[in-house]
Amino acid sequence: MANIRRTPSPESHIEFLEFHQPALESGTYEVTWEQTLQSSKFSEQRFTKSLTFVVTGERFGPLPPKEVVAVFPPADSVGEHAHVLPHITLHRSTLPWERLPGPADENHSWLALLLLRDSDFANAEKPRESVMTLRQLLATPGSTAKFPVLSLEPGQAPEEEVRIIDLQRKVLEAVLPSGDELALLAHVRQRKSSNGAEEGDCEATVLCHRLPEPGGHSTVHLVSLEKRYDVGGAFDFQGAGPNDWIRLVSLKSWSFFSVDPDQSFSALLRRLDRTPSLLRLPELVPASSPAAEYLLEGHAAVPHRMRRGSQSVSFYRGPLIPGSTPDALSLPAHSSDELLRYDPATGMLDATYAAAWELGRLTTLANQRVALELFNWKRRASQQLYSLGQRSWRRLPVRRASAELTSMPEAVDKWFQALALLEGVPFSYLVPDERMLPVEGLRFFRVDPLWVDCLLDGALAIGRVTEADWQRDFALRERRSFSMSKDGMSGFLMRSTVVSGYPGLLVEAYAERVEDPGSIPVGGDVLPQLRVDTLSDDILIGLFDGQCQTVDFFQKPEGLSFGLDVPTTHPPTWTKNLRLRTGEATDLRIESVPFHDPAKSAVNTSRLAELMREKLEWPAFTAAQFALEMIEGGPRIRFVAGS
Repeated sequence: MANIRRTPSPESHIEFLEFHQPALESGTYEVTWEQTLQSSKFSEQRFTKSLTFVVTGERFGPLPPKEVVAVFPPADSVGEHAHVLPHITLHRSTLPWERLPGPADENHSWLALLLLRDSDFANAEKPRESVMTLRQLLATPGSTAKFPVLSLEPGQAPEEEVRIIDLQRKVLEAVLPSGDELALLAHVRQRKSSNGAEEGDCEATVLCHRLPEPGGHSTVHLVSLEKRYDVGGAFDFQGAGPNDWIRLVSLKSWSFFSVDPDQSFSALLRRLDRTPSLLRLPELVPASSPAAEYLLEGHAAVPHRMRRGSQSVSFYRGPLIPGSTPDALSLPAHSSDELLRYDPATGMLDATYAAAWELGRLTTLANQRVALELFNWKRRASQQLYSLGQRSWRRLPVRRASAELTSMPEAVDKWFQALALLEGVPFSYLVPDERMLPVEGLRFFRVDPLWVDCLLDGALAIGRVTEADWQRDFALRERRSFSMSKDGMSGFLMRSTVVSGYPGLLVEAYAERVEDPGSIPVGGDVLPQLRVDTLSDDILIGLFDGQCQTVDFFQKPEGLSFGLDVPTTHPPTWTKNLRLRTGEATDLRIESVPFHDPAKSAVNTSRLAELMREKLEWPAFTAAQFALEMIEGGPRIRFVAGS
């Protein structure tokens, strides 16, 4: 089994394997056990026992959703996919090799991807798709389409339904891979850590050898080719003429559009609004205005209803601020009003910390379980603190174990951890004015630790009524930290269709400013992720432990695509840049990618693999090497704060 590595980052790498043969192919097996007894007292005796067992594997489909990790291009997606070779990634790494496409094809996949363009049927009848029972599928006499003679295996019922697709031979011939190509169009991937330990399960990937319809609609079918090839590796059309129908079993299908280059992953990110780069309102007032400083600090003017019913307008700033953090506050607070600030220069109140404190109190009260457990824990802690105080006053010995506070209940501890990461905080509290985060925009921020502290203090205020309660909470705060960060938190907010269009987006942040998108900060470790989460369908928040200056966005491995280099000429001249076994790029290139039929855009993968082998001077070239060369490493799109 050949394997080859591609190193996407210093922390991990992907290992490509040529195939993953199952221990036993699907079928019926018989095990015979024989025992012979010999003795001087009796003649030789033989005892025989036979057992039959069945290995069942996928055969007719449809594939259960749990078997499919991902497809690319995504189903029903709209993007620039004209240079991509579609693929499907499967959870079971042995699946493509559990059956045989021909009598001598042990290492060839019995599954293949067929890509059908709308233009394929300009001079041919459209494909006929339907659902039928296995009994109907295998009833060859009277069938209107060619299908091989197969017999059901144990566990397969004649009334099970199967999805089929009928294509005319003249259409199928142009899009069908040859027997030799089946050995190159399926491989296995395994992610490994920097120390070589496996991360997750092995997964199989099946490639298509045809490019999608430029500026149009394409449909991909994962079809079964079980026993469809002869000894010489040619597809058995069973004597069908050009207009005769060939029947195939479709285990999975999906469609997509390739119409708009501006909807690609990198294009969407590069178009993000970055002005200003920090989370604040644009300059709405003259610099000489007393309000200008507030706006630059991330404040917004919001309606403020007073306790007696009167209405006013006050400044408010969420926990996500554009600059340095303010001075310290005196906490715990007796009430939210204690945290209101008045600015005589503007004649307005700043309700920032009062709103945070009140939000923490109200959200905790709304969670009855947490509020009750918090109250009971504080009461126990108060009794314990009182006991410790009494022992200290009387100069009695204090056991070490009793010097520690009673453990906070798990539910309460998780609640405070979530609040510290701003989980459950309404979006209007995070971003008080929608102009701070425009559609298709990205903003950097720092997290105001005082805002978070006020939020947590408001949550801790449950049961705080008397001055003695305040003194108790003061002692609790002195003994226990509720913060989730040691070096301060920072991060980004992104509002874009990338969030919904590319789920599982990966993010890395660095404390260094690195303008070059092709380099990793020297000696710079990735900042620990505290939270990377979607706040809505199109809004993503990232929180990191440390001061984030550089953020990279990229797709997870199964989101990576396979394909050719994007052509820069018209009509297109398809090329392919090559890379070393480590995944590093080289200056070697296939100047003209071979096709079976350039009009149909079906790549001659056997010939392409041979050209790659010659260019790279490798002694052998398997599906593992081919996958490495064909993979289109998803771009890292980099943003730097303040640029």
